[in-house]
Order: sequence, then structure tokens, then C-alpha cells
Amino acid sequence: MPLYNDQAVVLRNWKLGEADKIISLYGVEHGKIRAVAKGVRKTKTKFGARLEPISYLKIQCWEGSSELHIVSQVESIELFPRIKSDLELLRKGLAIVEVIEELIGDSTGDIEIFKLLVRALDTLERRDSPYLLSGFLWRLLQVEGVSPELSCCVECGEPEGLEFFSNSGSGLVCSSHGSAKRISKGAIEVISYISQGEVARALALGDSPVRLEVEELAISQVENLISHKVKALHLGSY
Repeated sequence: MPLYNDQAVVLRNWKLGEADKIISLYGVEHGKIRAVAKGVRKTKTKFGARLEPISYLKIQCWEGSSELHIVSQVESIELFPRIKSDLELLRKGLAIVEVIEELIGDSTGDIEIFKLLVRALDTLERRDSPYLLSGFLWRLLQVEGVSPELSCCVECGEPEGLEFFSNSGSGLVCSSHGSAKRISKGAIEVISYISQGEVARALALGDSPVRLEVEELAISQVENLISHKVKALHLGSY
């Protein structure tokens, strides 16, 4: 079995047998990794603590003959203690890693996705923003090839009267196709900032009803793409 090294963020873990855990990670080079951590449930060790969700690690794994690899060594890069000690920050952090777990398929690593994931967790650890979660979701959708059309109606190309947002069309629609969800000018402006790469501008905004609107639209887009709800995105108010 070949041995490899990578940097990875823990997305999820679950029990295996009486003593082991399966760990789901997203790595720089290997993308989605599922690996067995042997014996971590028998004793309380730093090794096991590092393999909890929202942990950024250097890992060494044996590549197994099946889809499950075997964790050999881990070293902490950042464990995000502030996120894990604050319930509201933890909810956001769990939402971020669960979206990666649900949305990103098994493939080789994507450095843009990895940087986006680590940057979102690092920002959450240092200074939370009302728009952090929605900013992360809209940027991730863009990386996955789902960019919202904000300049004209996705149904007919009309550039005026854009008052609604279509989940199925991933963009604005005019009043002639107004069966979609109504969207405010403020929400269009914020989504435009994020889509144009001005995420810092969005993160600097204070909380308002627009934040909830932008967030709900992003969540709907993600869940429309994967065809089911992401549980962590509905754990109370963000």
C-alpha cells in the first residue's frame, strides 16, 4: 500500500466498529479522502482530537485497496479553537464543511476549492461577518460552474424589470416570468459584489434583512444542485 502526505480539512467523521472511526477530509492534492483512524475511540488522545470536523491538518495515509485509506499520522496546522468554543460560530463552521462534503464529488484536489474552504474557516476564526456563510456559498457555486446571471432575464434576455430570482435558471428573471422568488435591489447588489470577486466588500456590510435574503438564495442554489437539504444549513439562525 503506497504512503502519501497531504494537507487536509476534516469534514466529518463517524463510528466504525468498537474502536475506529471513518474520517472524511478534503485535501489539497487528493481531494475528497475517506480514511480509517484505527483505535481512536478506545483512548482519549491528541491524535483522535485532531480528527474532529473543522480541523486543518498535515496528514499521512496509507492508500488502501478499497475506497477507504488508513490514517497513519496527523499534525495540526490549525484547529480553530474559537469556532469550536462558540455555538454560533460552530454552526457556521459545520455548515461550511458539510457543504463541501455534500457538494464536492470524489476527485483529485482542486486548489481553488481548498483555498476557499481554509480562507472561510480562517475568517470565521478571526472575525465573523454576517455575510461570511453566504459569501462562501456563492463563491463555491461559482467555482463549481454555477454563476448567477444578474444582467438580464435568464428566460428571455430582457435587461429591465429584473425583480425575481430563478433557482432553476440560476439568475434574475423579469416581471413577465414572475413566478420565481422576488429579490430586492439590495440583495442583487450584494450577490453582484461576491460574483465579481469583491467578497471583502460584502463581508464589511452589517447585518440586515438583505443578509437573510442573500443567504436563503445561496442555500436554495446549493440544495437545488445536490437535490436534497444540507442539514447543517438549517441548524438555527445564522
